[in-house]
Amino acid sequence: MNAPEEDLDIKLQKVSADLITDFDKSLLQFLRKKRQQQNDDDIISTAQHKQHQEQQPVVRSRVRARETDRLVSLLDPFQELPQLLDPQLPKWLPILADAFLEYQQQSRRRAAREVSSSSSSSSSSTRSDLLMPLPAAIAKILYTICKIRGEKVVVRFLRNETRYLELLLSALEDSERNPSWTWEERYVVLLWLSHLMLAPFDLATISSVEVDSDELPLIPGFRWPTAAAARLPGITVRILPLAIKYLASPGKERDAARALLVRVAMRRDMQQLGVLDALVQWALIALRPRWDVAEQTPYHYIGVLSFLSGILVSSSDTSDMDRHLTTLFYTIHRATAEADPAGSMMSSALARKMMIKVIRAITILTLRNSGSTSQDQASSMELVETTIGFLLENLADNDTPVRFAASKALSIVTLKLDADMASQVVEAVIESLNRNVLWVRMNPRGDGGDAASGLPTRTKDLSAVNPLEWHGLMLTLSHLLYRRSPPAENLSDIIHTLLMGLSFERRNTSGGSSGTNVRDAACFGIWALARRYTTAELRAVPTTSTTAAVAAAVKSHNPGASMLQIIATELVVEASLDPAGNIRRGSSAALQELIGRHPDTVEKGIWVVQAVDYHSVALRSRALQEVALGVTRLAGQYGEAVLDALLGWRGIGDADAAARRAAGVSYGAVTAELAGDGRDPVERLAGSVQLVLACVGHLEARQVEERHGLLLSLAAVLDGFPAVAVAATAACADGEGAVAARALDRFVSLTVIALTTILTDCDSRAYRRPELIAEAASRLVVSSAPLLQAAVLSAAGPSSSSSSSWTAIAAALQTGPATISQGGAALSALVDNLGPAAAPQQVRDIVAVVKNSLNTKWLLRSEQEVISAASDAGVVMLVFSDRTSREETMRSWADTVRRKPVGRAAGAVAANGGGYFAALAKAYLVVGSFGREEVKMELDGDGGVVGRVLGARGGWIRGLLDECEGDVGSHVRLQAVRAAKWLWEAFGRQQGQNQQEMKVKGVEEEEDRARQSQLQVVVVEALFLRVLRLAAEKLDRVRVEAQGALGVLLRPSQAAELKKLTFSSKPYFSSLLNLLSRADDWLDPAISAAVAANPDRWMDELMAGLVSSADTGNEDLVIATRAALCDFCCEEEQQQQQQQQQKSGQSNAEAICAALVRNARRCVGQDRVLVPTLEVIAFLFHVGVFARCVRGVDYKNLVLLVQKAGYKTGNVRKIEACIKVYGAVADLEGKGIGGGDGDSQRVMEGVEDARKRLGALMSHPWPRVRGLVVDELWGLGLSSGGGGGGGDVDDGEDVEEVKNIKGQELLGVDWGKAGKGAVKGLIGVFGLDG
Repeated sequence: MNAPEEDLDIKLQKVSADLITDFDKSLLQFLRKKRQQQNDDDIISTAQHKQHQEQQPVVRSRVRARETDRLVSLLDPFQELPQLLDPQLPKWLPILADAFLEYQQQSRRRAAREVSSSSSSSSSSTRSDLLMPLPAAIAKILYTICKIRGEKVVVRFLRNETRYLELLLSALEDSERNPSWTWEERYVVLLWLSHLMLAPFDLATISSVEVDSDELPLIPGFRWPTAAAARLPGITVRILPLAIKYLASPGKERDAARALLVRVAMRRDMQQLGVLDALVQWALIALRPRWDVAEQTPYHYIGVLSFLSGILVSSSDTSDMDRHLTTLFYTIHRATAEADPAGSMMSSALARKMMIKVIRAITILTLRNSGSTSQDQASSMELVETTIGFLLENLADNDTPVRFAASKALSIVTLKLDADMASQVVEAVIESLNRNVLWVRMNPRGDGGDAASGLPTRTKDLSAVNPLEWHGLMLTLSHLLYRRSPPAENLSDIIHTLLMGLSFERRNTSGGSSGTNVRDAACFGIWALARRYTTAELRAVPTTSTTAAVAAAVKSHNPGASMLQIIATELVVEASLDPAGNIRRGSSAALQELIGRHPDTVEKGIWVVQAVDYHSVALRSRALQEVALGVTRLAGQYGEAVLDALLGWRGIGDADAAARRAAGVSYGAVTAELAGDGRDPVERLAGSVQLVLACVGHLEARQVEERHGLLLSLAAVLDGFPAVAVAATAACADGEGAVAARALDRFVSLTVIALTTILTDCDSRAYRRPELIAEAASRLVVSSAPLLQAAVLSAAGPSSSSSSSWTAIAAALQTGPATISQGGAALSALVDNLGPAAAPQQVRDIVAVVKNSLNTKWLLRSEQEVISAASDAGVVMLVFSDRTSREETMRSWADTVRRKPVGRAAGAVAANGGGYFAALAKAYLVVGSFGREEVKMELDGDGGVVGRVLGARGGWIRGLLDECEGDVGSHVRLQAVRAAKWLWEAFGRQQGQNQQEMKVKGVEEEEDRARQSQLQVVVVEALFLRVLRLAAEKLDRVRVEAQGALGVLLRPSQAAELKKLTFSSKPYFSSLLNLLSRADDWLDPAISAAVAANPDRWMDELMAGLVSSADTGNEDLVIATRAALCDFCCEEEQQQQQQQQQKSGQSNAEAICAALVRNARRCVGQDRVLVPTLEVIAFLFHVGVFARCVRGVDYKNLVLLVQKAGYKTGNVRKIEACIKVYGAVADLEGKGIGGGDGDSQRVMEGVEDARKRLGALMSHPWPRVRGLVVDELWGLGLSSGGGGGGGDVDDGEDVEEVKNIKGQELLGVDWGKAGKGAVKGLIGVFGLDG
C-alpha cells in the first residue's frame, strides 16, 4: 500500500488562495440580483420608486444548479485542511444566512398578499432540473461548510435573534404540508433552531401563538405533561413533533433533530414544565416496544439513544438526570440481552455504539453521585461491574465502530475508579490478551535456542486468537495508557503486549489481512506510553521479564539493550516494512514521540528520526529499500532487526509479488551494508545465505509465495558478492590473505552446491504457481553469474587459496544484472575472462539444469516478468556453456521460433513463445561474443530469425502495431510500442559500440558492422511510422508510451523538448504534425532520409492515428487535436508556405486533405479508422479547409469513396458520417469554389453526386437515417437556391423568401414515418433527384 508521492494537503495549500478568491467573488452574484425597474405590486409612486432603487439588490428566487455544484466543488478540497477557511467564515456565513432569511420573509409576504387578494392560483413557473430554489442551494453550501469545519463552528455565525425563531419554524412546518424541501434544508433549519434554543428568555415570552390543551398534537408513546399542558408555549408544542419525527430519519436531519430536542429538554423553563421527564419517559417506552406495535427501523432506536446520550452529557455537571439513571441503565442493558423485542436495535452497529455511549455516561454519573450509605455503594458497584463486563464483551464485536466506542468507554470508566479496581481492569485486559495464545519452540535461525545463555527457547503463536478481540483489547490498553491509568509497576506486561501487537498479522479466508487494526492500535499505545510516562519509569522496566523484548534483542544482536532501545528498534522495523501505509506512518510518528520525549536513550536517535521520516515511509518501495538501508548505515542493530523481519510475513511472506521483489532487493542491500561495515564481510554474507537456505529448507511445497520471496532474497545477496570479495581481499594484511582466500573458497563451494540443489528442485518439481518459481529461479541464475565466474577462475588458477589469485578474481567480478544491462561489451569481456578452460563439474551441472528448465518451462511462459528474467538467464547460460552447446541451444531456439506449429501446440507457442523472442533478441546483440560466423548468419541473415521477426519482411512487431483492436488490442499495442522502444535503445547502444570497435577492427569487421547498421535502419524504418501513428491515437496509455518511444529516435535537445509537452495538449499534436518538415533537424540523419523519402506515407500513417483523437477521444482531447489540426492547415506565413511548396509541392492543408482521402480509400472495411476519417473530413469542410483544396481533391471521386464506405453497412455512425460529408460537399454550390472553369466543373460534379446521394438516403428504410438527412438539409443551407428545386424561382425573387418556402417543407412532418409521396415531393423541391 503506497501513499501518494505528493500529499493532498500540500497541493491544497498551493491552490487555496485561488479557490477562496473565486468563491468570494462568485458568492454575492450567486445570491442576489439587481431589482427590476417596475413592479406593479410594490411600486406605487415615483417617490417610492426612487427609494426602491436605492435599496440593495434582492435575493434570487432560483439559481443555476450547475453554479451551485461549482461553488460546492470549490469548498470540498478544504476537507484536508479545514482551518484554511476560518478567516472567511465570519464573512461568508452571515451573507448566506441573511439571504436565506430574506428569501423566507419574502415568501411569507407573497403568501400573505395572495391570501388577501383571494388568489388561489399557484405559481405558474415549473421546476427545472437546470434551476433550483435559492434556499436549497444555500443549504447545500452550508452543509458543505458544516462537513468541512463542523456544525459547532458554523452555528456560531448564524443569526441568533429570537425574531427569526418562528420564521424558521413556520418555514419548516410549511415544508411538511408541501414536501418540496431537500434534506440539506431540513438539516440546516433544524440546526439553526437548536442554536436559537440558547435564547436566555422563556419560550412563553417569545411564542406568538398559544395552543389549547385539547389541540395538542398526538405523538406515539409521548404523554404531554398534564399539569402544565395549558401553560406550554406554542413554540414547544410546535417543535416537539417535528424534532421527534426527524429523530428517526436515516439522514443528517437526525443529528440536527437530536441537538434541537436536547436543547429544548435541558432548558430550565421546560424542565419546570415537565418536558424533560416526559421526553425521558417517551424514550424508555420507545426502547421497550410492545408486541402489538409494528417494529421500528434501526434509525428510530439510533435517534432515541443519541437523544439520551445528549441529555446525559449535557447534565454531566448537574443533577437533572440523577433520578432516571438506574431505570435508563437497566432498560438499555436488558435490551442488549433480549433478542426478540430489540432485534432491529441490536442489528445496527451504530445503535450498539450509541448504547455503549449511553451506558458510559450513566456509569460516570453514577460513580460521581455514589451515595454514602452501604446500600447505595453496593448498588453503584453492581452497576459498574455490570458495565465493565458489558464493555469487555463488546471489545470483540464484529464492527469496528463498536470496538472503538467500547475501548474508549472502558478506559474512561477505569479512570474514574479507585486504584485497586483500576488495576483489576488492566489485569483483566492483559489476561484476555493472553487467552488462546500458544507457545512453540523458538527457531529464528534454525536452532532451538539456548536456555543456558538466558535466551528464550519458546515464543508465542497467535494463530488461534481472535483478531477482532485483539483489536478491541489493544485499543483499550492504548486508551488506558493515554490516560495514564496503569501504574508504572505494571508496564512490563503492557509493553510485552504492545510489542506482540506491533507484529501481529492474520490472514482471513480470502487471503486479506485482518491484523492491520491491531498494529494500528499498538502504534497508538506506544505513542501514548512515550507521552505519558517518564524516562526513569521506562528505563526501570526490566527487559528479561518480557519475552517479546528478549526476542527483539536477539533479532537485533544487542542483548544488553534497554527497553526504550528495543521499542525504538521495533518501530523502525515496522515503519520500514509494514504493508499498510497508515501503519508505517503511525510507527514513524510513535518513534518520533519516543525519541523526542526521551532523549539520549536511543542509539543515533535524532538521525533515526530523520531517516524514518513521516513522508519518507509513504511509498512502500522507498521504505523497503531506502529507509531500511538508511537506518542500517546508522547502526547495525537496526539492520539486523530488519533482516530478521524481512524473512517473515512483512517481507518474503507478503501476498503481493511486487512487494516480495522489493523485499528481496532490500534484503540483499542491507546484507551488503552490514557485510561492508563488519570485520569479516565474507562470514556475514555467508550467514545471510545460510539463513535463507535454512528457511527454504523448512518450506512446504504449497508455500510458493514464500519460496518466491526467499529465492529473490538469495539472488539479491549474491549480487553483493563482487563487492564483498573486493573488500575481503583488500582489507586483509599479507599474513591474513590466505585466511580470506580460504573463506572465499568455502563460500563459493557451499553456495554453488546450494544453487545446484535449488535449481534441480525447481526443474524437477511441479509447483502451484510455476510462473513465480520460474521468475525467481531465473533471477537467481542471473545473480549467480559472478559466483560461477569465481568458481571457474578459481578452479583454473594455479593456487585457488592464494590471496593474489583471489585479488585478480575479485577485480574481474561484476554483478549479473549489471553485466546483462551493459550488453555485448561486458559479456564479451566476461567470455574473454573465462578463457578456453573447462568449467568445474558443479558449474556444468548448473548449466545443464538451467538449459533444461529454459527449454521446457521458463521460456514458454507469457508473463512479462518471467520473460525478462528467463531471457537474461538464457544469456548467462550461454556464457558459461561450451561452444558446441551454445550453437546447439541457439539453433534450437531459432527453430522453435521459425517453425509454424499446428494443432494444440500452435496456441501454446503462439501465446507463450515470447521468451524465445526475447532470448534471441538479447543473444543477437551479443552474438559476436560467442564465436562462429555460421550461427551469427543464421540469426541475422536475409532469411534469418531476427530478420524475419524484426525486419521489414517478417513484420511481427509491425503487425502487432497495426492489427490489434479493442481493449485487449490496446494492451497488445502498448507492449508492441515498448518492444519497439527497447529495440531502438538497444540498436543505439550497439551503434555506439560499433563506432568504437571499428577504429581497431579490420575491414571484415567494418563490413559486418555496416551490415548490422543497415539492418537496424530497416527495422527502425519499418516500425517508425507505426509508432508515429500510435503517438497520435486516442488512448492515453498508448499515446504516452509512443511519445517516449519517439524520443529515442530524436536528437537529445528535441527529445527533451518533446518530453516536456503534455501528451494531450495542442502543442504536442502540433509538434507531431510539424515533424515531417523538421525531420532533418529533429531525427537521426539515417532515419530521416529513409522515412522522409515518402512524405505521403508519413502523412497517411500520422492521420490514421490523429483522426481517432480528433473524433472519438474525450472532449478535451478532441478540442486540442482539432485546434492543432486547424492551425496546421491554416498557416499563412509566407516563409513556411514557400518552404512547403519547394519541398512537397503542396500546402499543409492540401497535404492533410489528400492524406484523408487516401486513408478513406485504403481503410475500407476498417471502421476504427474509416469512420473518424469521414468525421474529420466533414469537420474540415465546415471550418473551410477542405473547400480550399480544389487542386488536391477530386470531389466527385470523394463522393464515390464515401458511397463505397457506406454501401450496405449496418453501422449507423458510419452512415451519419457519410451524410455529413455529402452535406458538406453539396453545400459548396454557389460559394465560388474553384480557380478556373475546369476546377468549377469538377466541383459541380461532386455537388451533383452529393445531392443525389442525399436524395437516395431519404428513402433509407431506417427512420433515424432519414432524420439525419433532414437535419443536414436544414443545417447546411441547401434551401438557399440552386439545384433542381430552385428552377421555378425567378432571378429577382428574394433569396430569404426562397429559404422560408423551402424551409417550411421540412417543418410539420415526421420524416421517420412519412410516406413515399411526401419523400418524393421533398426530393423534388430541394433538387435532390439530379
